Amino acid sequence: MRGKRPKERKCYVLRAGDGTVVEVTREVYLEWYQSRRRERYQNERKQKYGVSSLEALSEKGILPDGRADGPEEMVIRELCVEKLRSVMEELAEADAYLLYLLFFEEVTVKEAAQLCGCSRKTIANRRKRILRELNEKLKAMGIMGGCF
Repeated sequence: MRGKRPKERKCYVLRAGDGTVVEVTREVYLEWYQSRRRERYQNERKQKYGVSSLEALSEKGILPDGRADGPEEMVIRELCVEKLRSVMEELAEADAYLLYLLFFEEVTVKEAAQLCGCSRKTIANRRKRILRELNEKLKAMGIMGGCF
């Protein structure tokens, strides 16, 4: 865990959802606070960049969630998803893996950088380049942003 660690204590407690206090081990205490930091980071990222999870994409109507207004909309969405899949299959293996990590596994840029063995800036630049390429290819196929 990066950052300032809490000082050693005799007893570690967490407040449960109903307000009761539960005694836990130091490891559980540290993991709980680390998960809260991760959640805060994801929320900040969501506010800064927009949607950051598959559920949120489905809620916004960007990804099909199985519900369609009618058969025409369902067919259009399926065609768009097929075109997106075909464009993603054209990506280099490293680029496809990076998109998989960032958008489907919801790995942070920092964690992706550690997995790929490069800097965060490199990952951010690669993500930007890959998404720009995808956007250009989809536009060339006649798919504009609101298709999904």
